[in-house]
Amino acid sequence: MSKEINFTIEMTDIAIKKASQSPCKSKVSAIGLNKKGKVISTACNHPRFSKYGGGVHAEIKALARGGDKIHSMIICRVGKLGEIRPIECCSSCKKVLDKKGIKVYSIKPL
Repeated sequence: MSKEINFTIEMTDIAIKKASQSPCKSKVSAIGLNKKGKVISTACNHPRFSKYGGGVHAEIKALARGGDKIHSMIICRVGKLGEIRPIECCSSCKKVLDKKGIKVYSIKPL
């Protein structure tokens, strides 16, 4: 299960803007951070196939871009109007991130 922490307005804005770039119905972003909390990588989810279902998850894209430098990850989901929606890391992504020792935090709606 994702943990909740307080995020800066800047970090939340980055997450919302990145998620809004996704062409998927469920718009998700992931931000990879190093041990000092500096942004190492950002990514949004993307469809893998032209038909419904299946896609590249934002967490896996961010991990691929940031590699072993990533210490923790923030995930965010937004709706059509850019509002923050509830999100949890899926079991497949969680398994990969746990194996690498990466902590996952989610931005929750107020």
